[in-house]
Amino acid sequence: MTVLLQLIASFIGTISFAIVFDTPKKYYLYCGIIGSIGWGIYLVVLHLTDSLLIATFVSALSLIYMAREASFGLRAPVTIFLICGIFCLVPGLGVYQFAYEFFVGDSLHAAVVLVKVIQIAIAIALGITFGYELPPQCFFAYRRRKKLER
Repeated sequence: MTVLLQLIASFIGTISFAIVFDTPKKYYLYCGIIGSIGWGIYLVVLHLTDSLLIATFVSALSLIYMAREASFGLRAPVTIFLICGIFCLVPGLGVYQFAYEFFVGDSLHAAVVLVKVIQIAIAIALGITFGYELPPQCFFAYRRRKKLER
């Protein structure tokens, strides 16, 4: 039941961020679906591997793939779907915990939290980078559009 609630919350949170990000209204549903699927992949990989970094990397890689697929299919910029979809993976709580521990004076715990936040940020960046390196021919919507243009 908690997984279902997390998926619903990630859907709503992604759409909420899309509204704040000033995404065109016709893409809200797609952004929400992409964000929710990305979070679901994160939860599954985290359950299978117990590694926060691997789960974040795989989820970011799948998010960029879905964002590029939606971009080709809907003829929209990929950043619309990627930035909204990646919202759930960003380690905002970790940044908050780091700032709190730092200002409270627990420098050792703050450093540990900061290292974890940086590792997660690097995993997200690597997943996006590898996803951007995929050629357009890897995407179904791109191939379908090219077939229709012939």
